[in-house]
Amino acid sequence: MRRTERTLAYALLGWLLIPLVALLAVSAYTTYRNAYHLAETERDLVLEEITDDLQDFVSATLGARRTIDPDSLTFSLLVRDALDQRYFAIYDAQGALLAGDRRLTRMPAPVGKHAVFDTIFLDGKTLRRAVLKGERNGFSDFEIQVAETMVRRDRLTLHLLRGVLVPQALALVLSLPLIWFGISRGLRPLEELRRRITHRSAQDFDAIPVDDIPRELLPVVAALNDLLLRFRSVREEQRRFTADAAHQIKTPLAILTAEIELARADAACPCAQPTYDRLQKAVLRLTHLVRQLLALAHSEANESTAHGLFDLSELAREVTGGFVAAAARRGIDLGFEGTEQAIPVRGNVVLIREAMKNLLENALKFTPAGGTVTVSTRNFPPVFAVADSGPGIADAELPLIFKRFHRTPESSTVEGSGLGLAIVQEVARKHGAIVTAGTSSLGGALFEFRFEDQSVSRP
Repeated sequence: MRRTERTLAYALLGWLLIPLVALLAVSAYTTYRNAYHLAETERDLVLEEITDDLQDFVSATLGARRTIDPDSLTFSLLVRDALDQRYFAIYDAQGALLAGDRRLTRMPAPVGKHAVFDTIFLDGKTLRRAVLKGERNGFSDFEIQVAETMVRRDRLTLHLLRGVLVPQALALVLSLPLIWFGISRGLRPLEELRRRITHRSAQDFDAIPVDDIPRELLPVVAALNDLLLRFRSVREEQRRFTADAAHQIKTPLAILTAEIELARADAACPCAQPTYDRLQKAVLRLTHLVRQLLALAHSEANESTAHGLFDLSELAREVTGGFVAAAARRGIDLGFEGTEQAIPVRGNVVLIREAMKNLLENALKFTPAGGTVTVSTRNFPPVFAVADSGPGIADAELPLIFKRFHRTPESSTVEGSGLGLAIVQEVARKHGAIVTAGTSSLGGALFEFRFEDQSVSRP
């Protein structure tokens, strides 16, 4: 099962909704209690009015007729209801039932001007009962009971509850987009910080500015800056070690080369010449490796202050001219294709020249005698390319050729260090460019150095 990704925005939304839902639940309970109390009070007042009216009716009826007629119109209007089922009972002072339902037993309520209420159960129904004891027109201590079911009370409670909770729930639902908008706006500094870190170069170890960073993010940014500082120290130590080691090796190699030349000239035995030749080749190869290490260390250093505006086409033409003699010695047709129009590019001329030289050296190494190597430049976007008629690059090797010290099977018979293309890629990265490898129209390899960053090619 794939694990669901957690996001801070959804976490914040959840933690905001939990108290809101809890408040809604508390509000629902409080509203229900208040609505129930209000409905009960209102209906109790109705029952009390009915008992008062029945008291007047009973007093008048007993005083005039000495009997109570429950079927009379007046009596029916007092005790009948369209929704609730009402029960009543009237007792005299001796406890005799004058009218009504005997199941409404007498209640030991005190004599007073106001009714007393309680809740009873009858026929499986819950009833609210009002009991009034009083004295009027010579009739003392008679008791009037009126009980009704809870239909109107429940409906009134539900109506009051719905009138409060529905707007609250609707407001909560409608506020979700606003809450999400607020969370998104609140997390915008975090997204901006993420964008800044994502767009930083892998070689950029400068501290992240904290001028516009929210206070809550300052500890995180401070920790990142501390980590960047340590990375920069380690990287600088590695670069210095590479450069220092290469410089230290250059002098002994130069001395060794000179000694080999002297030994070859003074050798009395001709049989030693092959040994000297092999030694000289090994030294030349080691010298080339040291030069490549120096170039790699130089390309990895921070050279942003050395960037300037130059003509890419003119530089490519100049570098190509420097390899004409070497190509002629091997019988390779080296050509340049470009327009007379200048191609302005902003960058480090030394690094770009080194990248061009490495691409040309590779092309001349792998192109057999009688082959062709063509250097070309294009504009919009600025591109310089090197194509050859050599064996090309196998598809399986394309993802690996830019790794340091990686050499293809075809390069086993060719002198090299495996650092040339790594240097080219490092130079491209520092200039916002992309290096691609493929098959040329000549049948061999094609390398294109394309400047993608518009600021590089802007005057």
